[in-house]
Amino acid sequence: MNSKQPQYNKTQWLDNALKHLIQFGPKQLKIANLCNAFNVTKGSFYHHFKNRDDFIHTLMQYWFEQTTLNFIAQADTQSSPLEKLNRLDQVIANNNIEAEVHIRAWSLTEPFIAEHLKKIDTHRQSYLQTCYQELGLPAELAHKLAIMSYSQFLGLLHLKPQPSIHQCLELSTLLAKSFLQDIHKDI
Repeated sequence: MNSKQPQYNKTQWLDNALKHLIQFGPKQLKIANLCNAFNVTKGSFYHHFKNRDDFIHTLMQYWFEQTTLNFIAQADTQSSPLEKLNRLDQVIANNNIEAEVHIRAWSLTEPFIAEHLKKIDTHRQSYLQTCYQELGLPAELAHKLAIMSYSQFLGLLHLKPQPSIHQCLELSTLLAKSFLQDIHKDI
């Protein structure tokens, strides 16, 4: 008799894979390792994914949707660009983004992960730039500020000991606030 658990749905596979990535690293994201770790058969994996490459691309698309599109959609519930930026910080702070560092490290050895990150980073920076422009900065300055704010945040995630997510967000917005204070005295 098979002692394996019932099959995971696709979202459970992806959520658990991100947790597995955080705990064990990308080299352990192999079909057999995942099935053993999740106590399921390979049939459960192949029910949702054609192969490992399909799984990895789906995982990266899922990460993009969860931590970029979903976060931006929540920020966009606010009316002003400043409220959107503040809401975005709240959303980031209230979600587990620990996989971010692991995915970025993984991209150093897997070019297709780097391609996904290029799309993710471009989208995130574009959103920041749009908010900064809506706050009154010229397009070129808004673009540069978006890159600086975003890269500061990502860099802070790599410090040891790592600041809290709240501290990372606070520190990464200091530069943006200094640029924007000349335009908006209420920041």
